[in-house]
Formats: sequence, C-alpha cells, structure tokens
Amino acid sequence: MPMRLLAAVSAGLTMLSSIVAQAQEPRVLRLSTWVPPAHELNRSVFPAWARSVERVTDGRVRVAIEHNLAAPDQQFELVRSGRADVGYVFHGYHPDRFLLPQLAELPGTGADQVASSVAYWRIHQSLLARADEHRGVTVIGVMLHGAGVLHLKQPITQMGDLAGMRIRVPGGVSARIASALGIRGIALGPSQVYAALVDGRADGAFLPMESKESFRILEVARHSLEMPVAFYDGTFAIVMNPAALDRLGPDRERLLSVSGERLSALAGRGWRTADRRARGVVEAAGNIVTTADAAMQLEFEAVFGPIETDWILRARRERGIDARAALAQYRAIARTYSE
Repeated sequence: MPMRLLAAVSAGLTMLSSIVAQAQEPRVLRLSTWVPPAHELNRSVFPAWARSVERVTDGRVRVAIEHNLAAPDQQFELVRSGRADVGYVFHGYHPDRFLLPQLAELPGTGADQVASSVAYWRIHQSLLARADEHRGVTVIGVMLHGAGVLHLKQPITQMGDLAGMRIRVPGGVSARIASALGIRGIALGPSQVYAALVDGRADGAFLPMESKESFRILEVARHSLEMPVAFYDGTFAIVMNPAALDRLGPDRERLLSVSGERLSALAGRGWRTADRRARGVVEAAGNIVTTADAAMQLEFEAVFGPIETDWILRARRERGIDARAALAQYRAIARTYSE
C-alpha cells in the first residue's frame, strides 16, 4: 500500500476512533444548587433524579451537582445564560416576573408538600405555562417547601405585637402578608438570616420549619409560631437551559420522562422529610413551637382574605386567566391527591 494512502487510512481511522470515543462519553449536565450541602435537596432529591436520568439514558447523560455557582436570586439568569444547565428558582425573589406562582403561595390550601407540588405542576402545565413567565428557560419540575412559619427571637401573644418588627420575608405573597401585619420586611437570602438575627438587624424570619435546622436558625430564634393555614407557602421552578436540553437529542424525551410530575413529587417528598426531621431537632434543642390561637387565626384570616382577592383580580387583569377557577382547581387537586 502506497505510503500516502496508508497515511490517509491511518488518519481516517484515528478520526473515526475519536468520533466513536466522543459519542461514548456521557454528556454531563451541571445542576446549580444554593442550599447547604446537607440540605435534603442535595442529600436525596437531586441525587435520586440524577440516577434516574442516567438510568433512562443508559449512562449517556449524567448530572453533576455543583454548589454556590450564583446567589439564590441569580439562579434564573444563571440557567438562562447557559452558565448552568439545570437549577431551581424561588419565585418570591422575582415578584415582578412571577405573578401566577402566587396561586400556590397563598395560605389555606391545607395539603402537604407532595400533594401541593403535584397539584402545582398540573395546574402549571394545564393553565399557567401559557403566560410564559419562565421564558428563557424550560420548566422541568416545580416544588413547594413546607408551610411558612414565623421564627422569632422573642414570643408574641397577639398579631398586633408584630407591628414594627423587623422580619425576614422571602417575597411574593409573604411580603404582602408581612406588610399587612405591619411588619418591617427585610429581604435576605436564607443563608444571611443567622447573621442578621445575631447582629440585631432582624427580630425574626419567615421560613419553613426545615430552615431552622438547615440554616441553624434554631440557635438564634428559639420561638416559632405556626399558623394552621400556614402564613404562606413557597414555590420553586426546577428549570433547564433550552439549548442544553435540545443538545441531548433523543435523550431529551428520556430526561423529561423522569421529570415533570415525577420530579415534582420527588422534590415534595424531600421537603416533607426535611420538615419532619427538623421538627424533631428543633424540639430536642429546646425551641418552643406554638400554634396560633383562635384569636390570632381570626386576625390572620382578616389579613390574607383581601390579599387573595387582590391576586385573583391582578392575575385576571395582567395575565388574562380565570384566576378564581385556577385557584379552586389547584386546591381541589392538592386536597384530593393520594400517593
């Protein structure tokens, strides 16, 4: 064989081997997480989803969980820009963009995190998604954390005691409720709450029960006030960069097959587990957890009723949806869902 032909064949074989090798290398998706490493999302939820993705794609797609790529309120842009492939967005940090998720933030649904997350996914897919509030990313799941709880350095005996107090609020419905209660709302990420309570910038914080453990709030706010209907709920979207999703080719649909409602329910279970574990830790640490009495509940109902009505009117006016029917449908799904 002439040397020139031999060289050409050799080069072709080398190129072919390289192509085959590249084809066999798994595509790694970078998943951005911003809660502490020991948080249930990082402990069980995202690892379980990553295993499912790897299984249904026969190892062609893997998920790498990466910490602290951006601040919590920068996660949407992080994924939209492609600096991360997957992430999760807390809607309350972007009240100007996200109006419709407040449907699930309103207190009064009375369902746990799994039922609420599944109900929210279904109503998002059937109705809310058409408003395109998440434009720039693809929503592959949603989730709700546990019921919002008021954690305080000092206890209160009536709702009026909250007037003028400096309380961390996550945004969205919780900010509206805080304002109606006369609270001086402070915008802080959950990892900033501990320091704010220590140095006196905050008197308390709206957070789910699990945050007392995850962010060590139990050390500096030893009193927790729960409202039976919840002070608020917190909603998240689990999002993916559209280009990263499309690059998966045939594996795109395989990834989506283990996302959506399945991922939403998985995340809801994680939040439920975290809340239950934290409650035991909080009580063992000597923290005092109090349920609002009847008088407090009546005061609170007087506050959140108008906020719910206002959301219904705004959602109809600004997003063009039958918000009252959507809210009723969401609550009906959540209250009747069975695992």
